[in-house]
Amino acid sequence: QGALRPPSNHPVVFAKMSEEEDPVCPLPQIRKDCEKACPTPQTNYDGCIKRITASGEGDCEAWYFDLLHCVDKCAAPKISKLLK
Repeated sequence: QGALRPPSNHPVVFAKMSEEEDPVCPLPQIRKDCEKACPTPQTNYDGCIKRITASGEGDCEAWYFDLLHCVDKCAAPKISKLLK
C-alpha cells in the first residue's frame, strides 16, 4: 500500500506559489483528502488486507481498485478546477 502516483505521461499541475517557494504538486494531497470521502471502499480494502495477512494467501486487487475508483471520482473535479 504505497502512495498513488499518476502515470508518467500525465501532465503535472503545480499549486500557485510565490517566486521564492519550490513548486508543490497538489495531486498527492487531493488524493489523500479524497480517501476520507470513501469510507466503505477503504473499510473493505482494510478488511481484506487483514484477512490476507492472517491467512497468508489471496489478494485484495478487486478491493484496491474499488478504492482507487472512488478516490479518482472524488479527485477528478478538484484536479480539473486547477487545470482551468
